[in-house]
Amino acid sequence: IIDVYLLTKSYDNSYRDYLKGNISTLPLPPSSDRLFLDYNTNVSAIKSISDDVIYHPVRYKPIFGSKSDVDLQATIKVVKNAERVVNDNDIKSRVIDAVNEYFALENWDFGETFYFQELSAYIMTELSPKLASILIVPNQGSQSFGSLFEIKSEPDEIFVSAATVADIETISEITAKEIQSSGTVITAAATTSCLLYTS
Repeated sequence: IIDVYLLTKSYDNSYRDYLKGNISTLPLPPSSDRLFLDYNTNVSAIKSISDDVIYHPVRYKPIFGSKSDVDLQATIKVVKNAERVVNDNDIKSRVIDAVNEYFALENWDFGETFYFQELSAYIMTELSPKLASILIVPNQGSQSFGSLFEIKSEPDEIFVSAATVADIETISEITAKEIQSSGTVITAAATTSCLLYTS
């Protein structure tokens, strides 16, 4: 039995249009039957006779923004470098650009784990020396600082950022109030798999 996880280009395009607000309805991935009808003829030509291929549609797992699950929504807080004159809106826009680059499809595989330290290091590198620090704070009052530092995805999921400039906040310093230092730390479980991107 060969499990094939498929992310179709049409679903990818539709989902990214949904995140941008170009469409209002959440797009759904194609069904296993639809994938079988679309791709089994070509796959059957190269598989062994004894192989059974099972097609699994891949779903996006949005994080941070309002279009993600409530437990995964967060505010990205940045501390500007006090020695630099920078515009708040420019900083927010550049942070979103860096986040979107980090979550580019080619950088991820199905079932991977997201680590905030890696994202923050990437953003700091891209925006240095304009930023002094960056952190992520869950929007849910029941979650504490650190809850979203590690997020796991399922074998049929791949990460995408749903964050917008509205999810970025500039602060003057890091305090207990800013990092919401109380609540429960929450994570989820998953395994890894392979990526097949189709058109």
